[in-house]
Amino acid sequence: MLGFVLRLVIGFLLIMHGFAHWRITSNWGALATAQSTVLSSIGLTESAIDAFGTALWLVALFVFLAAGAAILFNQEWWRQLAIIGAAVSLLTIALFWQTTMILGALVDVAIVVVLVGSDWPSPALVGA
Repeated sequence: MLGFVLRLVIGFLLIMHGFAHWRITSNWGALATAQSTVLSSIGLTESAIDAFGTALWLVALFVFLAAGAAILFNQEWWRQLAIIGAAVSLLTIALFWQTTMILGALVDVAIVVVLVGSDWPSPALVGA
């Protein structure tokens, strides 16, 4: 029973983190343009930066949604998806840094540390 409840909680949190990326992507148009000092310095146009940023946010969104669904359906590969989603999210945050992204960065770092560094939750605990 504990494993089922833990899968529900983790799945829900991964899905909610994914939807945070959707919120960023859907509100992107509220800005004049996506801003990336790093990408601007290599000569990308504003429209290319905007498209690249949106693509990265969408990848993070879909990978986190898939990771959340995977743990809910007791799939062993949910961990890999969550780590990939966090890595893509951290890359995107680094490229498009704004101070409002600090919470997302902390969540992404926590996902990587917990899933890679501590192997928690164990497959025996969550059943996947």
